[in-house]
Amino acid sequence: MANAPSKNFKSVNRWSPNPAPVNPEDLPDYLFNELNRLGDILFNLDTFRLEPTNVVPAKPRDGDIRYADGTNWNPGSGQGIYAYIDDGSPAWEKL
Repeated sequence: MANAPSKNFKSVNRWSPNPAPVNPEDLPDYLFNELNRLGDILFNLDTFRLEPTNVVPAKPRDGDIRYADGTNWNPGSGQGIYAYIDDGSPAWEKL
């Protein structure tokens, strides 16, 4: 069974709107595409899918969770899911 066309693209966890069309006739396609993008993001949040990260987060906060790709960013134990724990000596700990 083939995937729906909207599922053939890598989805992300962040959304910012594309510019709205100038021509009112283009509004239905614009809304369809934006709602599909939002749906992908909600699906990722619902299934708790983490996108691989290859850079150290600039301002981590206690309790942050990231999926390190282990290449450009290796918090210590290679590829995997890490939690930022600030218990006096802040560090990324592999889960």
